[in-house]
Amino acid sequence: MGNNISRKDFLVRTTSVLATAGSISSLAGCSVREYSKDKNKPNIILITADDLGGKDLSCYGNPDVKTPHIDRLAREGVKFQNAFVVTSSCAPSRASLITGQYPHTNGVTALAHLHKTKSLSPFHLTLPDLLSEAGYNTALMGKWHVSPFLPTSWYGYQERLSGIFGEDFCIKDIKPAVDFIHRNKENRFYLELNFMHNHRDMYGEFTMNPEFPVDPEKIKVPEYYNYPQWQEIKADLAKYFSQTMKMDQMVGDVLNTLDNLGLAENTMVVFISDNGPPYPGLKMTSYDRGIRTPLLIRYPGKISKSEQKAMVESIDMMPTILEGVGIPVPDSLEGKSFWPAISGNPGGYTEKEEIFTEMTTHVDYIPIRSVRTRKYKYIRNYSNIAFGLDQNAHMEWTHRLVQMDDQPWTKPRLMEELYDLENDPNERKNLVYEEKYADTLRDMRSRLDVQMEKTKDFLYGKVFTYDYNAGDYVKISPGTKYK
Repeated sequence: MGNNISRKDFLVRTTSVLATAGSISSLAGCSVREYSKDKNKPNIILITADDLGGKDLSCYGNPDVKTPHIDRLAREGVKFQNAFVVTSSCAPSRASLITGQYPHTNGVTALAHLHKTKSLSPFHLTLPDLLSEAGYNTALMGKWHVSPFLPTSWYGYQERLSGIFGEDFCIKDIKPAVDFIHRNKENRFYLELNFMHNHRDMYGEFTMNPEFPVDPEKIKVPEYYNYPQWQEIKADLAKYFSQTMKMDQMVGDVLNTLDNLGLAENTMVVFISDNGPPYPGLKMTSYDRGIRTPLLIRYPGKISKSEQKAMVESIDMMPTILEGVGIPVPDSLEGKSFWPAISGNPGGYTEKEEIFTEMTTHVDYIPIRSVRTRKYKYIRNYSNIAFGLDQNAHMEWTHRLVQMDDQPWTKPRLMEELYDLENDPNERKNLVYEEKYADTLRDMRSRLDVQMEKTKDFLYGKVFTYDYNAGDYVKISPGTKYK
């Protein structure tokens, strides 16, 4: 099966949308669809957290966040220590999750609500498409960011449990999801829950949830943020942690529903984030603090409790779920199923030696490509334009922060970066210019070039451009070729 749906399927899908809306129901003679009741196939609940750091749960070692329900998934299922998203930006990351492809392949290379031409095409194959075809009732609740101006039913979702725009797509009440599970307790179902609790509001702020107060005086800024222990940062983090705990409560409601209905044994629950925390130098970067994600999978009927240290990527989730369900994995997917590794057949899985990440545009153009092995990270910046402060620009403390030498987020970026992850896990010392790492640099460059050529990346062969424009900075040349 290719990566695009046929025009016929698209028209059928469009007709279904209109009929559901009542526009042509009298003409279509629509009947209630029958869903699969095959007990040999699992239900699937895919939970995504927006802007949640890879280590910002108590099960990943953060002592200042209490997430007992998400921790339960880690305790009863598989916990990945080295899971990464392929891009640290909301819409591209989410599109990669449901297509099994890199952003430069599926076309979602920017925030789709701001760059409409970068929305996911409705002709593109998705995970809900394939599950729907296999008889699953597919539902979406929460953030819909991969193509926000088109109906979700065009992408394989049979039901939409929340609104599409603004505050309407924030999950404030989990009841519609609980009701969906009750309604489909005899059916095979796919439920996608996209929480936004860890995303800043439209004013760039967090609100302390009154049910889960966090005292800023009693917490620490996580070490992997590479930030000073300033009180202003702690005050903001306290609200961020508070929202994380509210989300955890809602996850608990879903898990309790599965228990009460006797569905837990035959339901695959996946928990993952779309990118790193919404702070300068974390989200939107290819550093581990931007791309590392929590990844937890519980499916008591088929997978045993374990802790996995293999490197996996978010694009691996779609083929893994499909294999777990027994649906053939399309050749067009670029991810690799790790189902054998978690289902009792580790000999059937070969760990990845490298993973690749990218960024093209978030709000603004910040093109990056990178390759990561267990020991090294190589980052290739295709422009010196600065990361900027994103939704943090209105805060006084962020402007003080970027005056520090190790916080260069408003300064021009270098062409290349190389880090020794074993000795420098927080990626603070760039080794590109050290002669002793010359062979390593050549090897990492080659790995990235091979991948970019193989996947037909549109940045392959492009030059480094000098787009930074601030103060007295002088543009050196129109572009510099990579070695």
